[in-house]
Amino acid sequence: MKRDRHYTSWAATLATAAELARRCYDATITFGNTPKVDLLAATKDGPAFKVQVKGISSENALWIQKSFFDMPTQQDLFLFIVVVPRDIAKPFQFFIMTHEESKKAYASQRTVKRDGSPYKEGHEGLTWGVVKIHKDRWDKIPGGMSDGKP
Repeated sequence: MKRDRHYTSWAATLATAAELARRCYDATITFGNTPKVDLLAATKDGPAFKVQVKGISSENALWIQKSFFDMPTQQDLFLFIVVVPRDIAKPFQFFIMTHEESKKAYASQRTVKRDGSPYKEGHEGLTWGVVKIHKDRWDKIPGGMSDGKP
């Protein structure tokens, strides 16, 4: 049975909140009330930061609203791409990019298809090639136990 995107999205958001908590961050879910922010997080004594979570079922390209890339760079905003495997025996995978990194990655991609035709408007995002190098980059987020060690 194919899983609806809705479930992949929720699994990714909840897994991210759980992993942040495991690394000694407090995290709160915005429940869709803030379009470009899915989580707010902070350590007890550290600065707060915002997280946009994108869940995907396989290591493939992902769609993100173009406005995420067009807005001014925010130093306290991070993009978490979470692979939620269809095989539930496999673990989640986390890919962490700063807002600036995601904007640069987006800008570096082709704007037309190989045949020269433009991509369909509203299908903006990132290719897997620019995402995969950011696997488990917990060191990018402020404070806490980014490496899992106290």
